[in-house]
Amino acid sequence: MKASIKPPGESTAIEVMVEDLCVLGCLLEDGATLEIHQECDFAVRWKGREFRTPAVVAWRGEQGQVGLEFHNTDPVDQELLREVCADLLMKPLVRLSEGHK
Repeated sequence: MKASIKPPGESTAIEVMVEDLCVLGCLLEDGATLEIHQECDFAVRWKGREFRTPAVVAWRGEQGQVGLEFHNTDPVDQELLREVCADLLMKPLVRLSEGHK
């Protein structure tokens, strides 16, 4: 899933790929420019709506992955995030073979 992050003081957002998303945070495929404890704004579009929240880098993996924790999420955005997560859980992670339909 495509998303964007914007560090404080930056004028443009950085496109990122989200590997995993939950109500507490997300896993980014590659966050090479982010450091642990760095704050940023996280945004993702879903079905014509945009979820936005402040986030902080919680950890960095050896292959460049980054874990973000969401903080002070607005209640309206929190509800949208719950809808997004519930919708993602309803979709299979892989295409089912013909015998499993």
